[in-house]
Parts: sequence; structure tokens; C-alpha cells
Amino acid sequence: MSAAGYVAAAVAGGLGMYLGIGGLLEWLYYRRRRGDAARWKIQPTRWPKVGARRRELVLGCANMSAASVASGLFAHHVATGGASSIYFDLSRHSLAAAIASAIVYFVVTDGVLYGAHRLLHARVLFRHVHRVHHRWTSPTAFTAAAMHPLEFAIYQGVMLAPLFVWPIHVVGLVVVLVYQNTIALLDHSGVDLGSVLPWQPPPRFHDDHHVHFHVNYGQTLGLWDRIFGTWRRVGRVYGEHVFGGRGAPLDAAATAATAGAAERPRFVDYRGGRAAAATAATAGAAERPRFVDYRGGRAAAATAATAGAAERPRFVDYRGGRAAAAAAPAAAPRAATPDQDPAS
Repeated sequence: MSAAGYVAAAVAGGLGMYLGIGGLLEWLYYRRRRGDAARWKIQPTRWPKVGARRRELVLGCANMSAASVASGLFAHHVATGGASSIYFDLSRHSLAAAIASAIVYFVVTDGVLYGAHRLLHARVLFRHVHRVHHRWTSPTAFTAAAMHPLEFAIYQGVMLAPLFVWPIHVVGLVVVLVYQNTIALLDHSGVDLGSVLPWQPPPRFHDDHHVHFHVNYGQTLGLWDRIFGTWRRVGRVYGEHVFGGRGAPLDAAATAATAGAAERPRFVDYRGGRAAAATAATAGAAERPRFVDYRGGRAAAATAATAGAAERPRFVDYRGGRAAAAAAPAAAPRAATPDQDPAS
């Protein structure tokens, strides 16, 4: 087959998966069950604008097309005897070795993707590169590839580089790539699908990454966020301006309270369903200020005024150290992004 043939096959496969899985989820949920969103949508009251949907689809298709062209050229390079560590004949290594090499490739690249993703959340890189992907705070499957082309190239490079040094059977490679791309589409779907795989967090985990920004960096495995402490915790404040991956305490008193391991904020239980997520979301009033009821008269106004310190902006506690100062800007309600409906 010619190079053009490999490129055509790769583009058809890449776009076919992106549009096929994304389109199926769009039809099954966003079109057929829009009126029943409370039963399936992770963020049932938030919907991207039509223009935002159009932009994510155009950008996603452009990135997928470019990556598919590169993949097709690489496949032609390998098929014509070019240098790589991919092999086709199982007689070169045992079946057990082939399976093990694919698992190692998956785990190592996933760890590097976690590191690359977390690096893109540094202030400068986030502002100039990764912020493009975070314009969609209520993502859909098509958001998976809607990102800055440089970011997309970084992720593709992470997956490509080991293929010149790490022996891997072609079938194992295809299985890993198809699995990772499918999970990326499901994780961005906005659909509360759950997960039956013990190593794989459900879509709600990554959906929270788009809501709270600098937390839950894992691409496929939840392992790395557990190890490095960037899995979202109950009772912590997160937001676009709270960098670092660990959130900020609700106030200076909370900082003191977390000094003991027994009182340390626990990880959010994403496998506990909507009830556990609701508990995490309401763990502190500062995490989501509610609207004041102006129609309730003086009684309602008095209740709102005295409901708690989290609902009445307090003076910044400069004596509480860096943690207290970091918590101050996080307490402000996050403004809707340009790609969200005003009601979101």
C-alpha cells in the first residue's frame, strides 16, 4: 500500500472513531434524552452554547485529522521497514512477553501523560495553551480533541516516542491506543456512565476536572492523582485561579483542622454515584454560593445575611499564611465562560 493509502486509512479510522462514538453519545443522550437530563447528565443544568459546540467539533476534527495523517505516515514508515520497535511476529517474543510489554507501555505513557497534563496547568502554559481546552466547562465527547494544536502534538509525541525503543507487538499497540481514545471520549461525554474497571475512574472524575480546573489530572488511570495528592478532596476549594492541584482550605481555621491525619479532607468518592457527588459539592458553602432569595422579604434577607461566613465575604486573614491567602480568591463565585449558556 502506498503512503497515501496508509494516510487515508488512518484518517478514516481516527475521524470514524471520534465522530462515531461522539455522534452515538450525542444521539442517544443529547438529542433523544435532553428533556430527561437530570437522570443521565453529570451537569444537568449546564449546556454549551451552539457556537461552542460548533467550535469544539471543528477544532477536534482538525486535530484528529492532523494526528491521523501523522499516524498514517508512521504506519507506512514501519510497514516499509523503517526503524521502530514494533514487531508483527509473535515468535520473536512469547505471548506473555507481548502482553506484558503492552501493559508497561500503557502504564508508563499514562504516567507521562499525567505529568504533561499537570505541567500544562502551570500558570503560563495554562494561560497560553491549555486554557483553550478548558473553555468547555461542561464538556461533551467532542471536547476530547478540542484543544490547542501544540497540546495535542505533545500528547501524540508521548505515545509515539517509546515506539522507537520499547518492543511492542502491533496488536498490543492497537489495543492500547483504541482503549485510551475510547476512554477519552467517554470521560468528556458529560454522561454519568460509571465504570466497572477498578483502575478506571468514571466520567464524573474528569468532568470535575473541567468544573474545578486544577485537579484530577489523570488521563486514564486514577493511580497518579492518588499518589501525588491531586485527586479532588471534600472540603477543599478549587477553581480557575487555585493552582497546584491540591485546592485551598476553606479558611484559616480549616488549615489548622487538617494538621492531623484523622481530620485530613478525604478524597471525593466518584464511584458512590450522585449522592456521594452531591455530598462533596455541598461540603462547604464557599464551594458554591447560592442565589439570595429577594422575594422572600426581610426574613429571607436576614437569613441570607447571617447564614455563615462563607456567604458574607470576610477580610483576608494575612496572618494565616500562604494557605489562607490562597483560599481568599477561590471563595468568589466563578464567572460563566464564553462557551457556556448564561444559565450555567
